[in-house]
Amino acid sequence: MLSWFFCFIPLLLQAQGIQIEGTVYDSKTKEPLKEADVFLNKSTVGTVTDSQGKFRLKVNQIGETDSLIISFLGYQTYRIKLSRFSDKGRIFLEPSSLEFGDEILIRAERDQILKQDIPHSVTSIDFREIERIGSSEITDILKPVPSIRVEGNDLDGRRIQIRGSNANEVNVYLDGVLLNNLRFDNSADLSIIPVEYIEDLEILKGGNSTLLGNGAFGGVINISTRQPDKTGAFIKGKTGTFNSRYLLGNIDVFIKNNLSISYFGQYHEFEPAIEYFPGERYSEKTVNSQITTRRQNHMATLNYFTGSGQFISRFITYFNDYRKPFWESDYENYLSVLSYKGDILGLKNFDVNINHFYSKNLIRRVPDGTLFYRNLFKTNRLNVNLAKKFQYRATDIQLMAEYFHDDLKNNASIEDVGFNNKLTDEFFYDNKLSGAAVFSFSDFLKGMPNLSWKTYLGIRGDAVASGHSDISPSFGAKLNYRNGPWELSPYLNYGKNVRYPTLLENAYIRNISNLSGSDTLANRLDPEYNNAAETGFNVVYYTLSPPLHNIDFSIEIFQRTSFNKLITRPVDEELIYVQIGRNITRGLETSLKFNEVLKRFYITASAVFLDVSDPLLYAYKPEKNISLGLNFLSAFGLHLNSTFFYEGKSNAWYIDTDNVLQTDEIEEYYDMDVSVGCKIPLKIVEAELLFSGYNILDNSGFKYYYLKKKYLQFSLALRY
Repeated sequence: MLSWFFCFIPLLLQAQGIQIEGTVYDSKTKEPLKEADVFLNKSTVGTVTDSQGKFRLKVNQIGETDSLIISFLGYQTYRIKLSRFSDKGRIFLEPSSLEFGDEILIRAERDQILKQDIPHSVTSIDFREIERIGSSEITDILKPVPSIRVEGNDLDGRRIQIRGSNANEVNVYLDGVLLNNLRFDNSADLSIIPVEYIEDLEILKGGNSTLLGNGAFGGVINISTRQPDKTGAFIKGKTGTFNSRYLLGNIDVFIKNNLSISYFGQYHEFEPAIEYFPGERYSEKTVNSQITTRRQNHMATLNYFTGSGQFISRFITYFNDYRKPFWESDYENYLSVLSYKGDILGLKNFDVNINHFYSKNLIRRVPDGTLFYRNLFKTNRLNVNLAKKFQYRATDIQLMAEYFHDDLKNNASIEDVGFNNKLTDEFFYDNKLSGAAVFSFSDFLKGMPNLSWKTYLGIRGDAVASGHSDISPSFGAKLNYRNGPWELSPYLNYGKNVRYPTLLENAYIRNISNLSGSDTLANRLDPEYNNAAETGFNVVYYTLSPPLHNIDFSIEIFQRTSFNKLITRPVDEELIYVQIGRNITRGLETSLKFNEVLKRFYITASAVFLDVSDPLLYAYKPEKNISLGLNFLSAFGLHLNSTFFYEGKSNAWYIDTDNVLQTDEIEEYYDMDVSVGCKIPLKIVEAELLFSGYNILDNSGFKYYYLKKKYLQFSLALRY
């Protein structure tokens, strides 16, 4: 299929016509405006600006009265006759006074505070693309992205690796709140966020994100949820393999034009029939039809808009219950969030976030009728974050200050009737202060309006009560050159990062009983350090006419060096052995996209090649990943999404029943995901039917990769 398109590229590039292009900015902040509407008043030609505020239009001819019109909610409409418009021009929109609708302005400013950072390889996926893909599974959205590897599925959650990192080295933010806390292994489970709830998903690869990437050696995923603009409701049911039953729903209610309440919830139960709980993943799996798992999460959100800002109050719960004969595990999480985005005392661009997290995990093992092993840990975490952005001419300054408190109680005992043998009674706490600043300088040549560049300098400082303090600098540069239908964007960056082991990781290295609070700073694990560098470029060719909209090609080379890494049982953070040495991960990633082929097809090919120097530190990392995706969207609501992927060989290790280290090589394999759906508009609701098949070739086997077994699913959704 790719060969066919390469043969016809010369024909695709011969499209004739008149091309109009420019860049749209906020007149006050001088920031580019994303998704502004751009169209011609005398024709049906139109588009929206991209993430850099840029647009391109192509028409066969221009009338004498044709005008270019640009509109964006919260701004005065811009209108100019094409005869007066300078091609590749810069357009500045003036903000207008709004009562309700200011949330659009506030959200745009909030996103810029959080996202603008050292230049990375960045992939942005907005709700339009999510709706085009048409899938209810986040795997379908992320698998075609180069260097992204998804662990697990609906059974065990969906966790992300980036460029050969571990899942706990990827920070995932939901509207500015870190979600990694919601799992015991400090990795984020993306399955708790339905794709129907996502407005924008941004993937920043590499470990040099100064504002968001503390400890994120692999990268950062930044998710913005959709904010309702009207009262509505959504419900979906799914059923599938492993006797899986799944129900989710959402309701939005507007009390006033500036006050809304939203609720989202999902409940999932299944019978995997195969051992998969942590500690049971490292050898041939055992069939056990008596295993049951129930997972549920709920999210209530209150949005209140004022003339100067937006208040968000949110409460999130997440529960995971695991049952099998002689084993029970109950995991509870509660996250409370209060945030404000907007102006304070007349000063613009503030982002204030306060959140508290409480979790409780109870494990009970019952080897006989009365004797049982009991392990309970509880955590309390408080996080306060303040961000501020300044603009002065062509210079942007972003400042961030953060306070983080964490405490953990961990106790284990063997109990029987009239008998209690306490094995462990531990209490840990820590406090951390952080500050960060990012300076960015942009410029362009007056004689070359199609050439611009931006340089960045970031610095972050962290200090923890356990005695460590670190300074992490980063810097980078990005060039943007546009010439006719071509756009070229090379970039490079380098930086340092630090990850402080969690209290849970510290707790499981202890081998003493009755630890008191005064001893909580003793014998802590040392921080892990990371140095990372990358360089790459992106090339886009816009045809803006059938049979192809554009061709997008990118390539990146990266290297990551990690020090003081923890050797743990892969995937399972409960058993920690020792902190040693260093690892170097080198890699190359590339992607090629054909967008709007014959207006209906989207084709993506991507590949990543990894060289991991120490597989003990980074096990289960395939030496290569290749994927080919095809997405089709019909005019009447039918959509098809398929992804073929190949994973090269990788290395694994585990401790056998005799407590001896064993290593193994996991063979290469390939498989395929397919989903077919259709949207059916009814009188007052829209229905959507979707059939999905994951790993449908079933080529991975049970060993190590049980969660990549064939998984089939059918769903029905109704939206009001």
